[in-house]
Amino acid sequence: MLNYEPFYLSTVVILCALCQSVVGVGLIMIGLPTLILSGYSFDHALSICLPGSLIINVFQVLAERSNYRRADLVSYTSISVIYTAFLFYLNLVIGLSFSKLTAGIVLLLTGAVGFMPPLRERFLKTLDIKPAVTNTAIGVIHSVSSLGGSLLSLTGTARYAESSEARRFIAGGYLSLGVIQLAFYSTHGVSITPVMYSLIAVPAYFISRTLLTPYVNHQKLKTFIFILILIYGALLIKQSM
Repeated sequence: MLNYEPFYLSTVVILCALCQSVVGVGLIMIGLPTLILSGYSFDHALSICLPGSLIINVFQVLAERSNYRRADLVSYTSISVIYTAFLFYLNLVIGLSFSKLTAGIVLLLTGAVGFMPPLRERFLKTLDIKPAVTNTAIGVIHSVSSLGGSLLSLTGTARYAESSEARRFIAGGYLSLGVIQLAFYSTHGVSITPVMYSLIAVPAYFISRTLLTPYVNHQKLKTFIFILILIYGALLIKQSM
C-alpha cells in the first residue's frame, strides 16, 4: 500500500472533489469514510479531507454571499452552537472523538433515504417542518461521526427545490462546521503531508466544475453516491464490531 499511497490518496481526493463540484458533497461525506475503511486513523483521514473541503466551501460561499437568507444564518448559528458544545463534551469529558458504529448508521440511513424516493419525500417534508430539531441533530451527529453533512445535504434538498440553492445552503453549513472542527482538531497537531493531499482538491474542484460538471448527469451521480454510502455504512458497522 505504501508504494501506491500517494497515487491512491490523490485519486480519492480528486474524485471526491469532482463529486463536490456537482452535488455539493464529497471530501467529507465520501472521502472520510473511504480512507477510514482503507485503514487510516480518523485524525489522519480528517487532515487529508478537511482543509481542502474547507477551502472549496469558502469559494462557494463567497460566490453566493449575496444570496444567503436570514433563515440560513439562523440555522448555521444553531448548528454551530450545538456542534461546539457536543464536540467539547464528547472529546474532553467522555473521551470519544469518532464512532465507527454511529458513522455507519448515519451513512446507512442517509443512503436508504436518498435511494428510496417514497421514503425520501416523507423524510424531506419532516426536515422542512422541524428546522430546530434538524439543526440540533446535524450538530450532534457531526460531533460523534463528522458526518453531520449527510443530514445537512438532505436538509438543503428539503428546503430548496433548486439544486444550486441547495448546494449554497450545504456549502455554508459545511463551512460553519469545518471552521470549528479545524480549530478544535488542529490542537492535536496536523502533519503537513496529509494537508498537501487535501489541497489537490482545490484545483481539481475548479477544473471539474468548468470542464466536467456541465456534462455530468446530476441525478445519476446522486444515485451512485447514495448506493456508495449505503455500502460504506454497512462496512463501517461491520468494522466496528
